[in-house]
Amino acid sequence: MADNKNTCDPSTGCCTPDSSTNEPLEKLKMQNKVVETCCETDTCCDSSDEFLNTDVQRRDFMKVMGLGIAGLTMGLTHPLRASEIFQDSYKIPINKNLDPDWIKTLYERGKAEIYTGSELVYIGMPVGGICAGQVYLGGDGKFWLWDIFNDTKEGVIGKTHHLKGRTVRPRDGANYIVPVTPEYPFDQGFAIKVSQSNTSWTKQLNYKGFNDIAFKGQYPVAEVTYKKQNLPVNVTLNAYSPFIPLDVSSSSYPATVMNFTVVNTSNEEVHCELSGWLENPVLYKNGVATEVRLKNTITEDDMSSFLFCEALIDENGSELDFQHKQQRDYGNMSLMLLNDGSNVESTAQEDYHSEMLFPSEHDSKTSAIETFGNSLRGGLSKTVTLQPGEEKDITFVISWYFPNLSADGNRFKGRSYSNRFNDALGVAREIAVNFEKLHSQTLLFRDTFYNQSTLPYWLLNRTFANTSILATETCYLLEDGRFWGWEGIGCCPGTCTHVWHYAQAVGRVFPELERNLRERTDFAVMDEHGKIDFRGGRANRDAADGQAGIVLRSYREHQMMPDNSFLNKNWKHIKLALQYLIAMDEEDGEANGMIYGEQHNTLDAEWYGNIPVITSLYLAALSAGSTMAEEANDKLFARECKAILEKGQKNIENLFNGEFFVQNEDPKHKDAIGIGIGCYIDQVFGQSWAFQLGLGRLYNEEMIQKSLESLWKYNFVPHMGKFRASLPEKLAGRPYAIDSDMGLVMCTWPKGGKRDDWEKHWQFGYFNECMTGFEYEVAGHMIWEGKLMEGLAITKAIHDRYHASKRNPYNEVECSDHYARAMASYGVYLAVCGFKYHGPKKQIAFAPKLTPEDFKAAFIVSSGWGSYSQTQADDKQTMTVHMASGNMQLKQLSVVIPKNKKVGSVVLKLNGKRVKNSYQQQKEFVAITFKDVTIIEDQDLVTVINY
Repeated sequence: MADNKNTCDPSTGCCTPDSSTNEPLEKLKMQNKVVETCCETDTCCDSSDEFLNTDVQRRDFMKVMGLGIAGLTMGLTHPLRASEIFQDSYKIPINKNLDPDWIKTLYERGKAEIYTGSELVYIGMPVGGICAGQVYLGGDGKFWLWDIFNDTKEGVIGKTHHLKGRTVRPRDGANYIVPVTPEYPFDQGFAIKVSQSNTSWTKQLNYKGFNDIAFKGQYPVAEVTYKKQNLPVNVTLNAYSPFIPLDVSSSSYPATVMNFTVVNTSNEEVHCELSGWLENPVLYKNGVATEVRLKNTITEDDMSSFLFCEALIDENGSELDFQHKQQRDYGNMSLMLLNDGSNVESTAQEDYHSEMLFPSEHDSKTSAIETFGNSLRGGLSKTVTLQPGEEKDITFVISWYFPNLSADGNRFKGRSYSNRFNDALGVAREIAVNFEKLHSQTLLFRDTFYNQSTLPYWLLNRTFANTSILATETCYLLEDGRFWGWEGIGCCPGTCTHVWHYAQAVGRVFPELERNLRERTDFAVMDEHGKIDFRGGRANRDAADGQAGIVLRSYREHQMMPDNSFLNKNWKHIKLALQYLIAMDEEDGEANGMIYGEQHNTLDAEWYGNIPVITSLYLAALSAGSTMAEEANDKLFARECKAILEKGQKNIENLFNGEFFVQNEDPKHKDAIGIGIGCYIDQVFGQSWAFQLGLGRLYNEEMIQKSLESLWKYNFVPHMGKFRASLPEKLAGRPYAIDSDMGLVMCTWPKGGKRDDWEKHWQFGYFNECMTGFEYEVAGHMIWEGKLMEGLAITKAIHDRYHASKRNPYNEVECSDHYARAMASYGVYLAVCGFKYHGPKKQIAFAPKLTPEDFKAAFIVSSGWGSYSQTQADDKQTMTVHMASGNMQLKQLSVVIPKNKKVGSVVLKLNGKRVKNSYQQQKEFVAITFKDVTIIEDQDLVTVINY
């Protein structure tokens, strides 16, 4: 067994393998050999009955779905030939030689992506409420990976993989190279019994019952269809946890809705009983048979029937009583059937065990108690009669209540849902009362974002899928009301500023969570000089990029408000955070827009000198700070920021080498790692932020354009297998892109200049990796700059890496699973739409980059969401702003018209009534201004620009 030595950074609390143990993986060259797997410790996994049973279930699933054991061990569809594996060197080709047919798919609307057969095996869409625990819905519609019991581990599962004596942990990409497959810690499922004439069928609603299953994932909703030859019904499942943008309360239930639609496809009447069951899982890991009894209870009210699962503790027993109530898995669960009270069957305990549980086949018990260690299953069912062609809905809700969270070494405790509910029954009942709104709004957002858009389905899926990270164990809403997150599940704590400022989805979809972070964490741990602890009080130091990110995020949070209240409340903190950066700038003399001293950053090291990415972010922060100062009536500070910004805009040009921006190293710190004259992925990151915030051109356009061209030329790798094989093993980095995967690597040195002594730093491996959050940042920036093909290609390369045939499309891996930085994907969506918004100023702007002649896409603003559409003709352009939910106050709409067109007139109507307006045209940009209007739900603001 290889040693597992770590180099630990005391400032972060994170440990990373040193160079002697972080050697990269060679290609797995076995197509029929099982990879050795181990648990969190260095002791191989035991062969307990539970482990063996899970393994048998997993293999059975894969066999039925048509994926062999090689798929179980690898998850790789394009193995390399030996000649490729042992290639001595690899030069990243400037001509990427991309398949023209593949390039065409970048732009095409296409069809909704549907997975079938073996593609279903790895799928695990998070379908719990945001920050309420994690549960996956598998490709066959069965729940798995029930991570609702507050386990503490790294990754979705804590296994490591040993390859050639090397250890790959979840933070190193274990679940990328060997994708996780379904496992079921307790029994839960759904089944249907169909009767017609003298024939009956009973089928589980999963891979065992149906041979024709299709999965369409459009997060937050998974649609699974079940068909079987000769069966007179089809079943469609819509599974989700209520998800309404801007509404954290309605989107954070510890619950999942299973809405089944049964359709009679025959020409005769059918009777269907659809059943759901649940095994009592309370204390399933930590219970003691002599102290605990399991209890199931059936209850009903006017709207629903409930199966309630709990544990009874012997109050007169030993001191273990108290300890059990404090266990992580102590709590309760509920299975609810929404119904009108008719044709419902229920039982708290089955009379005999079988794979399926139909209450109609068992005694109707309203209560059951069982000694811990014995299975206790109960179920609910509803029977419907369907005429030919008729369909009916049957809806179940599974809810849970396990509030004993203890995260990050017991520093943070409890789940916020315990402040709203007393048990899982309370969760279910509230959903039942509000079901019509929760159901309709969730499906309306799904349809608005995916099905009513003109954008490619693949692009919509990839840019929004990562929002599901909020519904994983990466993110918590704590009992005290704070929002808190890892970088990836169980890895690197503190809602780290230098990672989370990439994650654009949170601030745009649920801005309340980002305001929570600013006010409850970042500003709360700020010192008197403005330094923000980049791990929320855990790091005892700042991160220069994260510090700038706080300023930029604060401006976004201000923009995502309907008024100035956030800015007025927090301006003193925002200003102080920026002043801290200015003080860093002044360390080598007068502030000139170029920080030179020590700069800790997201690659977990201190860099020195003038660093293009830090300088770029600093300039963006100065621009945002100046704008906020103007709005806060702090004229003096606004002038100070502008003066420094003007110097920096000129000085940063000194870092440009003719093709890209490079580091001006500090000769006093030659031992420090850096990029030197390398072409680094984030070199112009600040401009990407500036576009999203409507700050305009930050600095030299020509230089920035050339830098992005250089990233495509020198850093985009069309075959990561060849690239990794060409590197010494100790330098290849973690395997987040392998085999025939394409990707944008972090740093290259096309003009030479890579210092060998950098290789002694364990962080050096980062430079040869593909990490999706960085890739999305660049892809979005390229699209803002008009480099549509390159930006879409980088995004599609990630989408292909996470195709369901290879691994879970909903788990982008960086430093552990469901990595927060991946939510940068939403920034790509903003760029494609050309979306800018300033709520307090009542301004919105769109500049579609894809099919502007016929465009439609969803948007989210401070108090509502809807869709924007536009069509272009020779003589006019027509734009429609439609509010699907909530409202929006507006007094300026800015759009882009075709080049060389001149505005003749503008006609604007709100819900059919004319609105007076004026306009200004600057080249193809047109700003239309009018008296304040409020667009309410289901209203349209229609604007026609006549040329």
